[in-house]
Amino acid sequence: MRTPWSPRERGLGSASARLRSAVAGLGPVRAELGYGVFLSYSGDRDRRWLPQLRHEIEKQSRPWYKPPRIRVFLDKTGVSIGPELWGKIEAGLARSDWLVVLASPEARASKWVDREIAWWLEHRSAQTILLVVTAGRLVWDERQGDWDPELSTALPARLAGKFQQEPVWKTVDLRPHGDAGFSPDVDGVAFGVASVVRGLPEDELRSEGLRDTRRNLRTARIVAAVLGCLLLIASTLSVVAVLSRAEATRQRDQAVVQQLVNQSSSLTGRDPFAARLKALAAWRIDPSPETRFAVLQASVDPAAGVLSHSVPVDSVAFSPDGRTVASGGGDGVVRLWRTRTQRTTGRPLIGHHQSITSIAFAPDGRTLASSGFDGTVRLWDVARGTQIGAPLNARSGVVHSVAFGRDGRTLVTVDSEALRVWDLATHRRIGQPLDGEGEFLAMNSDGSRVAFRADEGGVRVWDTDARAPMGGASKDPGSVVTSLSFSPDGETFATADIDGGLRWWDMSTKTPIGEPIASLATGIRSVTFSPDSAMLAAAYEDGAVRLWDLRRRAQVGGPLIGHTTTALAVAFSPDGSVLASSSEDTAVRLWNIRTLRQAGAPIDTGGQGNAALSPDGRTLAVVDPEETVSLWNVATRRRGDDPQVRDAHEVEPSLAFRADSAVLAIGSDGLRFWDVATRRPLGEPLLDAGEVGALSFGPDGRTLVSGGPDSVRVWDLSARSPTGTPLGAGSVAVALGPDGRALATATEDNTVAFWDLATHRRVGETPIDHTAQITAVAWSPDGTTLATASRDDTVRLWDTAAHERIGAPLRGHRGGVTSVVFSPDGKTLATGGNDHTVRLWDVATERQIGDPLEGHGAGVTGAAFLPGGTALLSWAGDGTARQWNVEATADPVRSLCGGADGAFTPDRWREAVPPGPEPRPLCPT
Repeated sequence: MRTPWSPRERGLGSASARLRSAVAGLGPVRAELGYGVFLSYSGDRDRRWLPQLRHEIEKQSRPWYKPPRIRVFLDKTGVSIGPELWGKIEAGLARSDWLVVLASPEARASKWVDREIAWWLEHRSAQTILLVVTAGRLVWDERQGDWDPELSTALPARLAGKFQQEPVWKTVDLRPHGDAGFSPDVDGVAFGVASVVRGLPEDELRSEGLRDTRRNLRTARIVAAVLGCLLLIASTLSVVAVLSRAEATRQRDQAVVQQLVNQSSSLTGRDPFAARLKALAAWRIDPSPETRFAVLQASVDPAAGVLSHSVPVDSVAFSPDGRTVASGGGDGVVRLWRTRTQRTTGRPLIGHHQSITSIAFAPDGRTLASSGFDGTVRLWDVARGTQIGAPLNARSGVVHSVAFGRDGRTLVTVDSEALRVWDLATHRRIGQPLDGEGEFLAMNSDGSRVAFRADEGGVRVWDTDARAPMGGASKDPGSVVTSLSFSPDGETFATADIDGGLRWWDMSTKTPIGEPIASLATGIRSVTFSPDSAMLAAAYEDGAVRLWDLRRRAQVGGPLIGHTTTALAVAFSPDGSVLASSSEDTAVRLWNIRTLRQAGAPIDTGGQGNAALSPDGRTLAVVDPEETVSLWNVATRRRGDDPQVRDAHEVEPSLAFRADSAVLAIGSDGLRFWDVATRRPLGEPLLDAGEVGALSFGPDGRTLVSGGPDSVRVWDLSARSPTGTPLGAGSVAVALGPDGRALATATEDNTVAFWDLATHRRVGETPIDHTAQITAVAWSPDGTTLATASRDDTVRLWDTAAHERIGAPLRGHRGGVTSVVFSPDGKTLATGGNDHTVRLWDVATERQIGDPLEGHGAGVTGAAFLPGGTALLSWAGDGTARQWNVEATADPVRSLCGGADGAFTPDRWREAVPPGPEPRPLCPT
């Protein structure tokens, strides 16, 4: 509610009009310079609401972006208290156009209000004084033409007699204000003051304010819209910039990743450790199929490291814990290396004046002994890298070999003249030297056995504890023995001759064990047994290192190629996982001989045809030459003593285990089931006649599919009387999908037909792509991919939904592919072929992983992964089943990091990765 300015509480009337006319005659109002209004007041009551009045007056009728049209001087906020108070008030009065007196009994009694009015009357005019009654009252006496002095309790005395007619004045209305009582109508007072000061009617001023408000709102909306557009543009540009930076970062990282992958591939032979490091860094930046394959290749590569020297290296040895490699070369210096990091540890051991001939660690690994062409033996503190005492010197020419005794207190040496035993505490010789009567060949690890080439030919072995020969010399009708190695179990020794032949000997009888092992390569310089005495490593003059299975008389895998000239010495790590070889090419190479290598001895099943591995990986069912099915324990590599699964078969049986491994289905000239635990038949045969060439159980064990040349049948084994539903033409390769609803069968026209077992309808087939008979089919664990093996030497992958081929054929086998199987995680494919090899493939990149798995002596007829996917079992026509370590394919990153043994530290990132990509942990903590 607004209260108008009025004489005697009425509207403005003629007095207000006359006042505005008089004001208009004063000229333009100074709204932009100085103050429009000076508020004069007294008392705390008015002081509380005057700042709000000031704010309301100044905000009247102005755009938000312009200064106030009427500025208000208020001594509470405009002037600071101090000795110059009046001077500042006077300056405010001098810059003001109107004096607004807040009339009240307190103002009437205030000397400051009186002084301000006196100044105004002296320098301005009473016509520019506005009265606002905040307390008390004003009464105009018309007869006297002045204020009534008795009734006007709010009038300052100095204003008496100063007005020629009743001036414009206002009484402040009080509005209800919550529970606190009443508050002054500040808005009404502000409009009243502004209307008088600006010379506009109050209604017009309010309308102007409304117009200005609307204009301000429109302006604000426009500004908001513009700012919104600018914000949108800025946000878009920011997003574009962020995306651009992200894309630039991605492209930079991709370039670095490709560089690392290429470098990893090129460094494989020269620096295997760096190759692994760069592949792992590429994977950490971008874990893609391409980088995973790079890690895969690095992890399965048998080359594990290169220890570079400047001279040919004649001797190499592992510490008892396998963490350190010692090497000695033609410069007479012994160097120590960390096996995993391929970095030197400690200082070079310098003391010999000529080439090193032999190196040996003490049983506790703290002491190292070295011998040389300078005729001395030196003992070294491994931790400190210092020589222990004076050298042992028999002054008898070259010292060929050294070995610590079992207790580590003695040292056995063989020199040009004799065999000697030394007390390490006193550095004195124990007993008299022993004349071996022949050229020295080798000494075992504890010095208890020493072999010499006998004058009459063959080999003579001495027992150093007994200080006498162990029986007579061996008789070797073959070539001259060039190298010899004692087996760690002490029961055998192996010899190599100049023609490249290897022979295995019984220690007690000095007679050969079996026939010699023939090799196409000649010139064996050194041989050594694996820790389990089952394998022999040989160093050849062509630079290759070959591994031999002594029991099978066959080479294990392909040759280890890396040295560029003659390989001189070989040594196994204590756990048999790493092989070190030294060469005239001034390098020691470390080889990982477990990855993608045969694990343990083969299982001599005698079977040359079909076989099946139980899903739990414990039992291998094999069809032997008499068409009898035998069950083998995979862990013990033995056939059980309990009765075998025997039956009369006219054709070679096909085999399949139920998902729980408890039941074996045998198909031949009928279909029968056997209890695996009891080796006894279950129920009656489902077929008494009819050839069954393929079998496949469903995942729930209630469905079985049998395939043969005449028909394919689906058997519901949950029914009380199982019956087979024929699907159509025959097939020799069938496979049920992991969901138990889809079926794949190989057809006569070299395609695969897909069936829906819910409807028993054919739902599609693959194009004619293979050029020869399909021999095997396998589903991926997720059911999205089907692999087919064929006699055309290829394996092909198919999209099971679209029935189209995925990528190019997988090529590598020769003579036909006979089997195919997916790993449990579906990332790896294993295939077997008539070329006697098993090959592993990376499904994502469709590339072969590492070298073929070699060892079978005939065509591979089947393969299966063990649970977990870390091992693979294959069987072949040579009557053996072989287990392979494929742990690297299951988790290549874990395999690589585990093999590094903490070597991939954060500082390695800076060594391997170009600037740009954010550093990442190379291996999980």
